[in-house]
Amino acid sequence: MKRIIRTAGVLIGTLLASQAVALEVGDRAPDFTAPSTHGEIALSSILDRGPVVLALYFADFTPG
Repeated sequence: MKRIIRTAGVLIGTLLASQAVALEVGDRAPDFTAPSTHGEIALSSILDRGPVVLALYFADFTPG
């Protein structure tokens, strides 16, 4: 739970700190790194395998 919240916070903080503008449907996401269950992961490294869907789901693993 704490790891997911921390990961979401890092992702949001990174996007805000990089002066990111709002993305439109179909725009490419800026490259970023984030912690995962397999260690640090970069978006650019997983894009080599094919399309990637980025989603934030804040209610996961929360009560109620």
